[in-house]
Amino acid sequence: MNAVSATRRTIRREWTTWGTLLILSIGMMGVSDTSQAHDLESAVNWAVKPVATVLSNAADTAGSYWTALIQIDKLRSDSERLRQENLTLQEQLDRMPAVGKINDDWTKITAEQQSIPYRTTAARVIVRDLSGTRSKTLIINEGSDDGIATGQVVIDAGGALVGRIADVDASVSTVLLLSDPSAVVVGKEVKSGAIGTIRGLASGQLDMAYVDRTQELTVGEPVVTAGEALPCTNDLSPYPPALLIGDISAVTEDPNTPVKSATITPAAHLTDATFVLIIVDYKGGFGPPTPSPVPTPTPSPAPSGARPTATPRPGASPSPIGQC
Repeated sequence: MNAVSATRRTIRREWTTWGTLLILSIGMMGVSDTSQAHDLESAVNWAVKPVATVLSNAADTAGSYWTALIQIDKLRSDSERLRQENLTLQEQLDRMPAVGKINDDWTKITAEQQSIPYRTTAARVIVRDLSGTRSKTLIINEGSDDGIATGQVVIDAGGALVGRIADVDASVSTVLLLSDPSAVVVGKEVKSGAIGTIRGLASGQLDMAYVDRTQELTVGEPVVTAGEALPCTNDLSPYPPALLIGDISAVTEDPNTPVKSATITPAAHLTDATFVLIIVDYKGGFGPPTPSPVPTPTPSPAPSGARPTATPRPGASPSPIGQC
């Protein structure tokens, strides 16, 4: 019974509320077009306008802050991207001189390859040892698989003598430089034709020794390979004739000796060559060079009145002129 009474009371309240709202709606519809309603609406709008303006400005300000934050984040991302692109461009600019030199060296070496009267193979220098504590050598990226063999002569892009192949592996080879003290070549001064034996010095210069004092040596004149064997040997020269060795920078004479000497500045780019040419079709003598200091032979005691002699051997220190 109580439950039925409660349900009835609930239904009455709902109908009462619905009826009240309906009456209010009809009433408001009836008075909405009256002047009093318009005056009331205007008064309410005027009263709430400051609040609405404040709220609108606050919303606009918040939106502006949010937009600014988005723009700042975008600018930060763009700045980082531009910084990375700038670093990349700077790295490319820093590499341009080296790349330009490689291209220039390759152009020169290919031009020399076309002009030299020998069959050659171009190779790139991959290791350079000019420390002075070991043999002065270059390692190039061509080896026995490419037809390279020990003893072959190496020149640079200007046709100047660099050295000879001292050791060969399948894909790389070692070049003993002309400036190494163990490297020996017979040279000829172009102007006078004076012949001398040239060795590397620790300073990187070359020493042209055992030149007949009657022959003229002139500072500034070029010296080339003579294409001749070492004194006191009958071997073929391992170097083709007329390869540029360098220019005479100083001449030394001693009136008490029958020979004189000269200091030569190498013409080849021994310290910064990027590419070299290996002459592969010239057959010379002496075998491969030995990249180690050559000891000075000690002469054996000779009988009284006998003329001392020297026993020549490939790669040994050449005897002075007049002792062969």
